[in-house]
Amino acid sequence: MRLYPLALLSALLLPFLAVATVFAHAEPAIVAPGSEAVLTEPPTQVEIEMSQEMARREGANDIDVFNEAGEEVTSVAAVIDNANRRKLSVPLPSGLAPGVYTVRWKTLSAEDGDPARGEYTFTVDPEAAPEAGQVNLRENLPTVPAEEPEEQPAPVQNVDVGGGGDGTSWVLVTAVAVGCLVLGSGTTYLLVQKKE
Repeated sequence: MRLYPLALLSALLLPFLAVATVFAHAEPAIVAPGSEAVLTEPPTQVEIEMSQEMARREGANDIDVFNEAGEEVTSVAAVIDNANRRKLSVPLPSGLAPGVYTVRWKTLSAEDGDPARGEYTFTVDPEAAPEAGQVNLRENLPTVPAEEPEEQPAPVQNVDVGGGGDGTSWVLVTAVAVGCLVLGSGTTYLLVQKKE
């Protein structure tokens, strides 16, 4: 029994499956307030920067905030930032009561059309010690510095390969290269077997 074609097909698909997981969804990368944050004063808005740009489709991208009783405290739909289509924000009413708030988000990726949804919480407690919580939800994306340094080093010239700046373009290039290598090796093997 010959399993060579099945093994070859599996080897060809493996790099592309790895790329598919990298470009999966527009999910939160940076959130404010942070996940599990403890705030002494209520925030004025919830802002989430996603890992991918979001598609502009009515109702596809939103943030809803709920209090401990499960009542929604947001009264308007979230909006995508025109200058940065990865940012989604929604205003909060003034004077939120102390308690735990649940942030529920949903997105539609502009890059692959995949929907995603999830939630996280923050707490408003004037008596507690403030805690920032987890702001950067993806280790490979840097947080925004609080203030600019006085002297900026000379910019480094980078080659733009069309990625979003987070390294995903190199993953794609590597996966395609591996796929071509496997395809070439498999084709050579099949040609040699055919001649024998």
